[in-house]
Amino acid sequence: MIEINNSILKGLQEIEKEAKRVVTEDLEESENETYLTFYNLWKNQNREDNINLMFEELKLNIDKYWLTQKYNSDIEKSFNMIYFEHGGLYGGELEAFAVDFNYSNVELPEFETMDGRLEYLDNISCLPAFVSPTLYHLTENIQGEEDNFDDFLDVNNIYELFEATALIEINKLFEKANEENIFEKLNFKKPFYFAIGEHDAGAPKLIYVVE
Repeated sequence: MIEINNSILKGLQEIEKEAKRVVTEDLEESENETYLTFYNLWKNQNREDNINLMFEELKLNIDKYWLTQKYNSDIEKSFNMIYFEHGGLYGGELEAFAVDFNYSNVELPEFETMDGRLEYLDNISCLPAFVSPTLYHLTENIQGEEDNFDDFLDVNNIYELFEATALIEINKLFEKANEENIFEKLNFKKPFYFAIGEHDAGAPKLIYVVE
C-alpha cells in the first residue's frame, strides 16, 4: 500500500511542479500585481495546519452525518470507493459520495468522464466531508479580482496551482485518516479507492488507496 500511495503522491507532486513552473515563468514576463499576490498567497499556505484542519472536520462529519441513520439509511452497505467533489475556483468545500466501483484490474485505475464503472449509492450521497483550506483561501480572495489579471488564462493557471497543492494535502489527509482508523466503522471492500473531482469538469483523480 505504501508503494502505491507513494506513486500516487509522486504523480500529484509532478502536477504541482508543472503548475508552479507555468506560473513562475508567466510572472517573469508579467508585472501584474494581482497575479503576484495570488502566487504569494499560494506560497504562504501552511500545509501541515491545512491537513490537521481537514482531518478534524472529516472525523467530525463522519460521526455527525455518514454514520447517522438520519442521513445514511443503509449504514451497513458495503462499497469500495468514495468520490469527493468540489466546486472548483469558487468552492473549497468537498462533499462525499459512496460508490461501488466495478474494477478488478491489478493496475491503478484511471477514471473516465461519465465512467460507466461507477455506481453511485444512496447511503453516502452529497454528505459533508471537509473544506480544503487551500482551495477556500483561493475562493474567498479571487472573487471580484478576476478582471485584474491580464487575462483569464492567468486565473486558470493560478487555480491549477492551488488545486494541485490541495490534492497533495488531501492525499496526506487520507493517509492520516487511515492510520488513525477513522473509517473503521464503514463497511469498506478492499482495495478501497479515494477519488476527487471538480463538479462537471471531467474525470476524477485517484488520490489514495487502502488495500
